[in-house]
Amino acid sequence: MKSIEQLENDYWNEPSEFPTSLVEKCYHYRKINIGELTNEQLRLLISQHIGTEHIIGIALEKLERNILTEGDFYEGDLLVAISGLPTEFWNKKETEFRTFKNLVERNSELIKTELGEKKFDRINEKIKASAQQWL
Repeated sequence: MKSIEQLENDYWNEPSEFPTSLVEKCYHYRKINIGELTNEQLRLLISQHIGTEHIIGIALEKLERNILTEGDFYEGDLLVAISGLPTEFWNKKETEFRTFKNLVERNSELIKTELGEKKFDRINEKIKASAQQWL
């Protein structure tokens, strides 16, 4: 497998100093083969909309195994990061969107129990907003 920077053929120059630790992490995570990214690295890259089209399949596989896959913050943070992807992203990834929607539907009770109704409702609202285009 290749890294995000190889897949995008976009190599960032290493700054002499990184403005924030977030920028530094993103810089380094883009160099890792996508199959070797950790849950947290996937969560962070997705939440920053970096290389998402290349890693969404891997992230969805992780949710398939455990809908509450955890990065560094809390149970289900990968799910929440994916639910934050904009409609424009899903417009180009209908198959992945349907997979994500089905995963959330199949695991709705577990998500409600573990993350709470409010978080589940927020995730569902984002899914509904993105699904409008196919209705």
